[in-house]
Amino acid sequence: MNLINENFVKVIGKVKYKKVTTYDNGNSNFKCSIAIQTPNGNYQYIKVSCWIDRDSDLHNIKNGTILKILGHIEEKSYDSNCKYCNGPTKNYWTDVVIDNYVIIGE
Repeated sequence: MNLINENFVKVIGKVKYKKVTTYDNGNSNFKCSIAIQTPNGNYQYIKVSCWIDRDSDLHNIKNGTILKILGHIEEKSYDSNCKYCNGPTKNYWTDVVIDNYVIIGE
């Protein structure tokens, strides 16, 4: 059996908790959560991120802007200490990395 693996995500929702960090070398990192409304009226928040250049309109995007994001999933981890026993532990989180996006509206 030949399995085809594909890591592709499409997310449409409102930008929340936007943060752009610019470094000394001129590179900028865009991070935010995308609020997606569930059928029961609550919201789920998906973490998204990407590296952007100086001319990217993601620098000026406002919270509440609706984005359509095409991207892929990345899992990241870091070593830490357990808050209960102070022993070593590894923490994980998952991001959707933006490969392409379209601003739908505000």
